[in-house]
Amino acid sequence: MRFDIPIQPLSEALNAFDEATGLYGLYTADAIAGRISGEVRGNYTAQAALQRLLAPTELSSYFTAADAYVLERAAAAQPAAQPEPAGQPEDDFQDLLQAAVRAAFCRNPLIAPGSYRVALSLRVSAAGRVEQARLLDTTGSPARDAGIIQTLRELRLARGPTDAGQPFILLILPRAQAAVADCEASP
Repeated sequence: MRFDIPIQPLSEALNAFDEATGLYGLYTADAIAGRISGEVRGNYTAQAALQRLLAPTELSSYFTAADAYVLERAAAAQPAAQPEPAGQPEDDFQDLLQAAVRAAFCRNPLIAPGSYRVALSLRVSAAGRVEQARLLDTTGSPARDAGIIQTLRELRLARGPTDAGQPFILLILPRAQAAVADCEASP
């Protein structure tokens, strides 16, 4: 891809990057506050452009999906787990987790997807219990934030992941029509 992103506040540079690539960045406002981006001019892959953008910031990135990345402090950065071939147990667990979260959120009108964006980090035990749930940023509503955390803490899955130490990152985007259809299709 061709990029033309000058040195500027990191928040503005990330907005330009996301718009150019169609990717979604997961990070807190505090993580990028006061940071200045690197310059990205020329032809790069999205991943190489993001690395150049973050070079002077002491932040690193890893992709959690084909269209989503997470930013964190470089010292705490963990490489993304290598995906297993399709149809493997971890793929099945990710599907199970997404379906369970969708169904749980749809049962509660306060947190039903549609009008808000939120990124979540979850750790699930081998027994299928959510042991750690946190918002990576606020939804803008303290009541909704609390409802999301409470719902996740009460979530019970039929089984846990292969690697219970690996966090799962979920991104819920504002899409009113799609969310209504998602909730109508949920059990």
